[in-house]
Amino acid sequence: MTPEQKKSNVRLGLILASVALAILVGFVAKLLLLQR
Repeated sequence: MTPEQKKSNVRLGLILASVALAILVGFVAKLLLLQR
C-alpha cells in the first residue's frame, strides 16, 4: 500500500465513522423525543 492509498483509506474511514455516528445520534434523539 502506498502512502496515498493509506491516506485515502483513513479519510474514507473517518467519513464512514462520522456518518454512522450521525445516524446513531439521530436515532437516539428520536427515541428520547418519542418517549415523552
